Amino acid sequence: MLSNLAAAIPGLGMNYAAYEAEVYRAGLQAIPKRQTEAALSLGMPRSVALRRVIFPQALRISLPAVTNDFIALFTDSSIVSVIAMVELTKTYGILAATTLRYFELGLIVAVLYFGMSYPLSILARKLERKLKGQS
Repeated sequence: MLSNLAAAIPGLGMNYAAYEAEVYRAGLQAIPKRQTEAALSLGMPRSVALRRVIFPQALRISLPAVTNDFIALFTDSSIVSVIAMVELTKTYGILAATTLRYFELGLIVAVLYFGMSYPLSILARKLERKLKGQS
């Protein structure tokens, strides 16, 4: 029998792995074939062309969606409450129902979620600017 945490981590991991795989696939497919052909015509092996030409461009294209997914992962962690692991939103529901302080506790939960996701969005914005400058 798995513990709640041991079931929650692979559950969320598998859920978001599928989303991330599609985001990266779309990023790679968005790169024109001409880019690969140009790199190969310069004598680059396919692995070097992928690492130096294709992947950096695909990362730049995929970064906004990846950032969005990771921020959504914070808020979607309430999915684990379905398998009996008490997380932030579930704790809010329990405390608010017992204390009848829905607004105050809701505001605290909102601030906590904001505090977890805003630094990630700032980091992503800086990374996007850095990658944009490389083109």
